[in-house]
Amino acid sequence: MTSTSIQVSESQLTQFPEWIRKIATFLVILVCGLVVFLLGTSYYDRFPTNSSGLFKIGTSVVLLASALYFRKNESVKPYWRLVYAFFVASMVNVITWYTAIYVREAIFNYLNISSSEFPGIAYIKLWEATLVVGTILILIKLSGADLASIYIKKGNLKWAMRISLLALVNLLASAFLIAASVGNDIEAMIPILPWIIVFSLANAFMEELWFRGLFLGRLAPILGDGGAIWLTSIWFGLIHVFAVYVSGVGALIFGILTLTLGLAFGLLMIKTKNIWGASLFHAAADVHWIFAFGI
Repeated sequence: MTSTSIQVSESQLTQFPEWIRKIATFLVILVCGLVVFLLGTSYYDRFPTNSSGLFKIGTSVVLLASALYFRKNESVKPYWRLVYAFFVASMVNVITWYTAIYVREAIFNYLNISSSEFPGIAYIKLWEATLVVGTILILIKLSGADLASIYIKKGNLKWAMRISLLALVNLLASAFLIAASVGNDIEAMIPILPWIIVFSLANAFMEELWFRGLFLGRLAPILGDGGAIWLTSIWFGLIHVFAVYVSGVGALIFGILTLTLGLAFGLLMIKTKNIWGASLFHAAADVHWIFAFGI
């Protein structure tokens, strides 16, 4: 192929309307997220890749190599931090697969901690959150980025706290009403409420950092705030569709529920410029679900 034909091809590519290029970019990034969050996650065994350590490691290696290539190549350098964020998210899958499962079970069995009831369930979530958050913070710092780039900063703290605390009060009150209406023994649940809150706070901060904190600031320059919020919410909703504690039509409804909650969390994070409000709002939703429906 001659240089003239190459120039013509490149010229033709740049003539695509902006909206087509944005849709194509959106879809490519969407697929990358599905590989990491849907196929690579260790939370369930819906796909063969979920239980494959080789797939998780291979994905991480490819993403790291891609990020390093993007960093050195001027034509794609603006995307390197986004690709690196996918690498970090994929490394979470590697760490939770090899450490959160095998090492955790050995330690918890030695300490005689039950993983089927509170407070053991809360201890397990704290272990997992420590590994996930620690992995993300270390790898982000190694990339030269600061914690503000993943929304760990003050931002508009006043509004973040106001909105999230209102959500907590509302969702907790409605959880009590639902639990009472279906005949749950509320008095028996009160003593474990502190452990439910511990579980929810750990899970919420971990997931907000993993799904949104890592990506919103890196997606927004490429797709805008709206595109960034929608992408992270789709990933968040889809991973919950395949959760092991719902099935059938309930899984679809749960996916829609988590998708819309993801939109709210993402919008709150963008508007308040910090992770704290979204994390507390997320924790409120988790407390509501556990208290009303169980875990």
